[in-house]
Amino acid sequence: MKTGHITQTYKVSRDTLRFYIKKGLLAPTIQEGHYRWSEQDCQELENILQLRELGLSIKAIQRMKEVHDTMCGTREQWIENRQVLQKEVAERRKMIQQLEAQIHNMSELINQLDKKLAGSENETRQKT
Repeated sequence: MKTGHITQTYKVSRDTLRFYIKKGLLAPTIQEGHYRWSEQDCQELENILQLRELGLSIKAIQRMKEVHDTMCGTREQWIENRQVLQKEVAERRKMIQQLEAQIHNMSELINQLDKKLAGSENETRQKT
């Protein structure tokens, strides 16, 4: 298959495909200066897209692919994949904590502004 067909079928941009190729996640063949996509390439792209939809980072996907390529179907692969996923979950929890702290800080600022607005409203009423 040609790249144009892949972009339409999987609703991904050419830049996304080039990025995945650059990161070593995909390796379509090149014929006459154009990528040619096999069924295997399409399956690998589908796997990447599914993992991205789950929220996995490119780094995590790279590691999972590396482990798959070297230890496919083994207990070691499952253990490594579990560790990769645990790390991703820990990173997301850290992000959530950071976002919660930011929300708290913004809420405090809103409260301060509400007090200032209420005070200025009272001053305006007293002047009239």
